[in-house]
Amino acid sequence: MSTDIIIDEGKYISSKRASEMTGYAQDYIGQLSRGALIDARRIGGLWYVSMDSLLAYKNKSEEVKPKVPV
Repeated sequence: MSTDIIIDEGKYISSKRASEMTGYAQDYIGQLSRGALIDARRIGGLWYVSMDSLLAYKNKSEEVKPKVPV
């Protein structure tokens, strides 16, 4: 059974599969989805995310370096 779906010509994968591919927890991907920080759709109670959007978010977050408090 495939976990890929096509919506408006965009490819979305299940949050479970996205979790396995990125190392992010499935709950964290759901949090990003609910916060509209990544492109995601909720279908039948499950989140489906755009892998391009998730990877862009991950790359951006890795670029940000926390500042040491003074």
